[in-house]
Amino acid sequence: MDWTFFGLTPNYKVQKQEQIFDLIFHTKGAFTYNEVYHMPVYLRVFYLKRLNKYFKEKNKADKDAMNKSKAASRPKFKRR
Repeated sequence: MDWTFFGLTPNYKVQKQEQIFDLIFHTKGAFTYNEVYHMPVYLRVFYLKRLNKYFKEKNKADKDAMNKSKAASRPKFKRR
């Protein structure tokens, strides 16, 4: 039986620790463990979504730059 009335579920506890780790690690220590642990859920979710958006945009920009670089480095042959 899963007793959730008196506390958080084991799954939620793991999820919360993952969120804490992600915020501390990916912000390079901008947040402390205690700050994130006691942060309201809506703020923690906001920061995680914002980090996700940042990394998606960064990955897209990196891919675009790599594709542009590959296209520029290809030899251009003229047909006769």
